Amino acid sequence: MISVIIPAYNEEKNIKNVLNVLKKINIIDEIIVVNDGSTDDTEKVVSLFEVKLINLRTNLGKGAAVKRGIQAANGDFLVLLDADLIGFTPEHFNKLVKPVLENNCDMTVGVFSSGRKRTDLAQKIAPFLSGQRALKKDLFIEFINDKDIDILKYGIEVALTKYAKEKHLRVQHVQLENMTHIMKEEKLGFIKGFKARLRMYKDILKVWM
Repeated sequence: MISVIIPAYNEEKNIKNVLNVLKKINIIDEIIVVNDGSTDDTEKVVSLFEVKLINLRTNLGKGAAVKRGIQAANGDFLVLLDADLIGFTPEHFNKLVKPVLENNCDMTVGVFSSGRKRTDLAQKIAPFLSGQRALKKDLFIEFINDKDIDILKYGIEVALTKYAKEKHLRVQHVQLENMTHIMKEEKLGFIKGFKARLRMYKDILKVWM
């Protein structure tokens, strides 16, 4: 079984695009959206789809949202996806999960390419920041039992990358062509988005160090 986990915070404008793609993929057994205390209509939009919706009363951060999704998942294989993907297709999904399903690696990390120069460059320099991952559930459970990811607002991807390195897991980077996501400055406006980006980098550095 394959479970897809999507943490979402104020993604009413974007998440339907991701869910519309996922509903076309017949190898997916369940889709779990963790609504991380959104103040917009994210819950209303998600409720229009046949997915498992987990509503958190307050915004706890991506780490806590992902943890709730993992704990609720029934699949043997888990896929993490961002809620604001642009250009996402079933082919991207299959490319991300295939190496794990065929036991060619323990974890895949999706890396944007040929999408937009800024996001392509960021992921080329730092692929460990990617939120697109596939991993066996038992390894995810070991990860959340070993690491306190509840406190991570933004650094869960870095923590997962470090964990894979510590445990000598086989990690494969998968190129996701013509795909990108919406940047914080586009969602929140330049000033608020830039401040959010600084907080993200602070959290990432804290985990990395």
